[in-house]
Amino acid sequence: MLENIKQKYYDAKLLNDNGRFSNSIYLCGYCVELSLKLAITRKLKWSKYKTEGKFRFLKVHDFDLLVALTGDELRIKQMPFWSIVMLWNEHKRYEDPASANKGDSDSMIEATKNIVEDLCKISL
Repeated sequence: MLENIKQKYYDAKLLNDNGRFSNSIYLCGYCVELSLKLAITRKLKWSKYKTEGKFRFLKVHDFDLLVALTGDELRIKQMPFWSIVMLWNEHKRYEDPASANKGDSDSMIEATKNIVEDLCKISL
């Protein structure tokens, strides 16, 4: 999962650098989602994130639910960049691309980098 997270982050940066701000923001959110799911997987000592059978309810994009399941909700929600990433949801993919700008995308990339590095214990 770590390589998938890194790849999505670097793709988001590439999109941002090429003026594709809306898609960059969307991909950042997806990156944070995967990071939360990795944190849950580690907390529960699973070999992978489970979404089959009785775990189907975990096939979600809801940051509030996912952060609660990490076992570290209070600390994560107090992180300075959480207020930026928490505004993301999977419906961003349907928004008009013109509604995003470079400042929004730059902020989301910085916030994503900080959240992902903290949750995944990696450097981006």
